[in-house]
Amino acid sequence: MTNTRVTILLLIVFMTTSLAFADNYHANTAPHSSTVSIDRSQLTHLNDTTAGKDDIEHLDEIWKGVSSSFDFPYKEWESKTFLEGLSGNIGYHHPISQTKSANLPAGSTQGPSNHNTTSTLSLKYAIAGSWFISGTLYYYWDKDQKQDWNPDFTYVFGYSDWRPYTVSLVYSNYGGNRFNPEAGNPVTEFNQGTWALGWKFPITEPFIDWLSFTEEGAIGCQIDYNLTPEYFDLASISYKKNHQTVSLGCKYSIWGNWYMNGTAFYYFDDSQKQPWNPDYTYGFGYFDWRPGTITLQYNNYSGNRWNRSERGENTGRFKDGAITLAYSFSF
Repeated sequence: MTNTRVTILLLIVFMTTSLAFADNYHANTAPHSSTVSIDRSQLTHLNDTTAGKDDIEHLDEIWKGVSSSFDFPYKEWESKTFLEGLSGNIGYHHPISQTKSANLPAGSTQGPSNHNTTSTLSLKYAIAGSWFISGTLYYYWDKDQKQDWNPDFTYVFGYSDWRPYTVSLVYSNYGGNRFNPEAGNPVTEFNQGTWALGWKFPITEPFIDWLSFTEEGAIGCQIDYNLTPEYFDLASISYKKNHQTVSLGCKYSIWGNWYMNGTAFYYFDDSQKQPWNPDYTYGFGYFDWRPGTITLQYNNYSGNRWNRSERGENTGRFKDGAITLAYSFSF
């Protein structure tokens, strides 16, 4: 088997179920970019195109991915049972730093990640094809540190295909959702969730050869346009309209199930950037998508800044990240 085929198989094994895991980053900013993988039926064809043998075939492959996006396989939907599409994970998330979170006005449903150990139960239902809905329940070990913007539950739905060159559209809400909100407050603020329109693509030869330091190395990326219709602005202590960013996220599979990833953000209006909104995020660890396996990750979604002097208090440092231990399962 060629190195290119090994690389593609690693992408399949490593990246196809990343949406199932709870992600603290979503609580503060636009969705973390998904990554791309490739199925076996594309191996021979993509091996030829990435080798540069036929640029026209490569363009055809891109068009195939784009044009097949948002397909809904009705026959699959009609024939499957509910449990066939259900999977999930149980997670334990421990922040490295124990510093208390910022004290924002009461009732704020958006804010920085607070340093509170949590346990989560995440469930994802694959409706048909790449259409899905998922949700996560949160348990806070230190209830005194739970802030208004720390959710009881979060939810995500939309279309996200793992295949290369496909377009995705995902809505996520990681705000201060409550099962039993205070009088006059809603269970969830739908307008404070984020819509993300994305496009997946692999890093192919010869670029992967320049960027990877292992023979098994593989990189998948996604670019997203992210829109939050309503967001909390700390400077004016009020809610404003249409927080917009573009993000570019890539995941590098080093060898086996070991990886590192990163996402960079561009803000259309820099004044919209809050102290907890990052210029970039990053993570690394061991990820296994298969049911019945353990995943161990470090993720840092705090207010990381290219210019360290612009960081908000108690954000953007390595110790402001968290370690996650999760167990995945299916029905």
